[in-house]
Amino acid sequence: MVRAVLADLDDTLFDHRGATRDALLALAAAEPAFTQWTLAEFDARHRVVLETLHLDVLAGRRSIDAARRERFTQLLAQAGVGPADALIAALSDRYRHAYQSAWRPIRGALALAQAVSHAGVRFIIVTNNLVAEQARKLEHCGLTPLVDALVTSEGVGVAKPGAEIFAEALRQAGAGIGAADVVMFGDAWATDIAGATAAGIRAVWFNPEGAASPDPRVEQVVSLEPLDAVLRALGVSA
Repeated sequence: MVRAVLADLDDTLFDHRGATRDALLALAAAEPAFTQWTLAEFDARHRVVLETLHLDVLAGRRSIDAARRERFTQLLAQAGVGPADALIAALSDRYRHAYQSAWRPIRGALALAQAVSHAGVRFIIVTNNLVAEQARKLEHCGLTPLVDALVTSEGVGVAKPGAEIFAEALRQAGAGIGAADVVMFGDAWATDIAGATAAGIRAVWFNPEGAASPDPRVEQVVSLEPLDAVLRALGVSA
């Protein structure tokens, strides 16, 4: 019987991808150079730069604000616009405001967290990000009262798929709860699924895009609705 659910946050419970696209639309409305790309291409370019610089943030080499400014410096260069401090600062601020204004849970996430909590199962967030940023997302989405612990790469000093962050999640789950008693639920194969599996934890892949599975033995769900189907996949009794 599952005694704890370990869940990723961004793009598993929190709609980071949707908020990002809303923010990029706001940027394209403010900076004509970005309109040379479709939203899909702008999103793809942005994701590559964001994920690269995010590693610097997680490692403590850049602040989140400095990484954001560098992100738009690089994107402007790709769009053929030379460096301009005032423009970079304005775009950074506009993006952050639009991104935060678009914060929302993924449809079905709140009901899932409520069901896990009501079943008496511990609900632990395991995320590669900063403590304060992720705590604000949980609060905004109404998830904070349903979460038993927030385990972040910043707090642990190790990011997923590192074994240490999963070990800390097990410690937070409570005394007597081991790898065999929990399930990891997340959207990122390399960090969530492969990382949990390497730590001896069963994983369920959240795969809303319907991507090909690297391992068909891993159970997957493509939506957080209907709730009963997700709970069955996780092994939580409603």
